Amino acid sequence: MKNIVNVKNYGAKGGCGLTDTIGIQLALLQARKGPVTVYIPKGVYHIIYELVIYENTTLILDDEATLIRKSSNAMLKNGHKFKKYYGYNGHSNINIIGGTFDAYGHTNNTNNTIMSIGHASNIQIHNVTFKNVVGGHAIDACGLDGFYVSKCKFLGFRDDSGKRLFSEAVQIDIQTKGAFPKFGAPDGTITKNVLIENCYFGNSGDPNMSAWNRAVGSHASMYNAFYENIHIQNNTFEGLGDFAVTLLKSKETTVTNNTFIDCEGGVRYLAVPTGKYSLDINQFDRGGQAGSTLLIGENTFKNIKSKQSILVKSYEKVNNKDIYIFNNRFEGDTSNNIKFIKSTDIYLMNNKHLTRIDKDKVDRLIQI
Repeated sequence: MKNIVNVKNYGAKGGCGLTDTIGIQLALLQARKGPVTVYIPKGVYHIIYELVIYENTTLILDDEATLIRKSSNAMLKNGHKFKKYYGYNGHSNINIIGGTFDAYGHTNNTNNTIMSIGHASNIQIHNVTFKNVVGGHAIDACGLDGFYVSKCKFLGFRDDSGKRLFSEAVQIDIQTKGAFPKFGAPDGTITKNVLIENCYFGNSGDPNMSAWNRAVGSHASMYNAFYENIHIQNNTFEGLGDFAVTLLKSKETTVTNNTFIDCEGGVRYLAVPTGKYSLDINQFDRGGQAGSTLLIGENTFKNIKSKQSILVKSYEKVNNKDIYIFNNRFEGDTSNNIKFIKSTDIYLMNNKHLTRIDKDKVDRLIQI
């Protein structure tokens, strides 16, 4: 049976960065003795350095518990900078449930990420609110096998520099040099077996904040490393400043039953061209690669603005293939736009109010 500990028994009182941070960390350290459940009761707690969560930990926050970032650091990670972690052998079997992690970006101007989780398996995050991130990510999920996010809210983002358009609320990431600076070996460990469902992505309404640019996606890759078994379903994306979902060189991917409202773009599915992300583990350039088997179905795209509702794009001599787009609904004058660039074996079925399909070097598109 798991040991259950209350952070207040370790000195966390609320409203004090030193005692709150030390108290929560001391409670999390109990996982070194065996599986543990750490409970954070109702209150506002100030975090002044990165908390470390260990394997076999369930962290439960009261629904009215809020952790506020009071430094330039991230808020929570599952590893130490000077320790080596490889593959999926880091701190695993972690559940985080409830409460709010507030990066306080409406007043704290420093860039960082709320949770940095890497080199692990079986990571689950449920019913957590992530607020007011500057520049970074709400969750950087780097090198995970089994990553489940459900019923979470991702509210508020700032990018004063204008250089962080690519920052996703949930980054599905790969362990490569420079991609994940927190800890661990850049050994090409990729995130796979992912389910993100029943979440909301938008603005917090706090001063200086806007909605995220991107909600879920990837922007790093390595030759012969494919994001696999990624499922994004039953989420709402509202007011996002770029493509809400960007999928990079993935296999066996589904985007289903989501609602996209007033976003600049909907779903983007990309291959990888020759260049920075076509290098193998030994830094040799092996050329571009593409993904396969993408299902986009039962979604609603409403008032999509400057970009496409769906964009599938490949490069050079490699094509994304086996694309299934079905039973989607397009609402608003600009939402009915799908574009394919260098793709093959595309199947369009029973999409409502789809009036515009742009094609460039497409081989075999079947519309039913």
